Amino acid sequence: MSLERKFSSGVAWMSAGNWIEQAINFIVFALLARLLGVEAFGFLAMAAAFVLVSEFLVRESISEVLLTRDDPSPERLSSVFWMLAGFGAALALLLVLISDPVARMYGEPQVGPLILALSPTVPMIALTAVPVAILRREMQFRVLALRAIAGVVAGGVVGIGMAWAGFGVWSLAGQRLAQVGVNIVMAWAAVTWRPSLTCSRRHMREVMGFASQVVGLRAAELTAIQMPAVIIGVTLGPVQAGLFSIAWRVVEIASFLIVTPLRMVSQPAFGAMTRAGGVASNLLLDIMRMAGLAVFPAFAGLAVLSGPLLVLLFGEKWTDAAPVLSVMAGFGVYLCIEKVQQSFCLAAGRIGVVSVLAWCEVALGAALILAASRFGLTALTAGFVAAFLIVWVFRFRNVAAIAGVPVRALAGVHLPPILGALVMAGGVFWLRAQMTGLPLAAQVGLGTLAGIAIFGGYAALFLRVRLRLVARFAGAGAAPGAGEAG
Repeated sequence: MSLERKFSSGVAWMSAGNWIEQAINFIVFALLARLLGVEAFGFLAMAAAFVLVSEFLVRESISEVLLTRDDPSPERLSSVFWMLAGFGAALALLLVLISDPVARMYGEPQVGPLILALSPTVPMIALTAVPVAILRREMQFRVLALRAIAGVVAGGVVGIGMAWAGFGVWSLAGQRLAQVGVNIVMAWAAVTWRPSLTCSRRHMREVMGFASQVVGLRAAELTAIQMPAVIIGVTLGPVQAGLFSIAWRVVEIASFLIVTPLRMVSQPAFGAMTRAGGVASNLLLDIMRMAGLAVFPAFAGLAVLSGPLLVLLFGEKWTDAAPVLSVMAGFGVYLCIEKVQQSFCLAAGRIGVVSVLAWCEVALGAALILAASRFGLTALTAGFVAAFLIVWVFRFRNVAAIAGVPVRALAGVHLPPILGALVMAGGVFWLRAQMTGLPLAAQVGLGTLAGIAIFGGYAALFLRVRLRLVARFAGAGAAPGAGEAG
């Protein structure tokens, strides 16, 4: 199968798999939110702030080197596997050691045992990172999609069952452990490779240079994202942490559905195109053109409809999260666009500057969050989002330099859909003001339909080249790469 067809098939499978996975996940999340309430999610957010950092340090970190090499030998695969196994075990031990101090820091004794309960997921994920990298390199996205769906179903069954039985916040830990366990089994069942008991020092030295940069990047990303939960937990308490958590979860799911298929498939495609002597920057620009058609209107609509949407999905007790979600929508835009840009840098093996910029986001974010915390949760969230948007300017310059295209061309790709999203948001905002007496479902439904109609009309008038690009990509099964303007 050609690279073009693999790209097309991979995006299709990942899109279908992600939508099904997140639809199930969202239903499970909504049920658990109603069964458990705000405080349970606040406790989970406090504990997960540390566990998720450790998980992401072993997921798509050291194993990323396997997507950039021409031919990863069995010795290189085994070396990466054992490096990850040791790293995952060390991180799990660290979580055990810090569980009590973290609980005392929060002033919430229940947080410590939660960290202990969640800590096994770190070595579990580390042990499956190489099989997942093999599947991604071979563009076996059908297997990855089915694996994700099976994991979220298993986790949902366990989590809802435990919540229904009265286990409280522990049902959230059970949900996560079950999901990761199923993911491990399915990943290993899909590959024939098995690690040998020996490591190659030469391969480990070769891997360490690139891997250290990727691990630094992942550490910075997760620190930046989890830092607000820690600061909110310490300064504002578990209820405010729960409100922030629900807003973040909605944005995370939305961004996952929109951009993950393109991100997961584009990185091995960028790498394969570069190894074959192609021009990967054309593929990057076309992916940005297509992504913008969904990213900007989706998050503009989410910002405007945050109030009725949260109450409709989770109940009246989550009303106070609406302004937080409206502000957080700006971070959703950043997340979707930047993740594809990052995949391009990873495929090119040029991740050093990206890692440095990520730590700049951590430092700036901490300063802005602490400065804004005295003004309440919404202001704190605005400080969090502002840090990423400020540093994003420098990320654009770095990606443009690697791609060999002007910054103006790379950034200019996004201006037309941004304008359309602003027009759409204004129309939906006006319409929502006219619908105050209608049921919440009607407000959300009519607002969504109006947004689709407004942005669709704008796209038909001003973004016809992009629409043809999407139609050709979806209909002909050919990967974009023509570098068209528009």
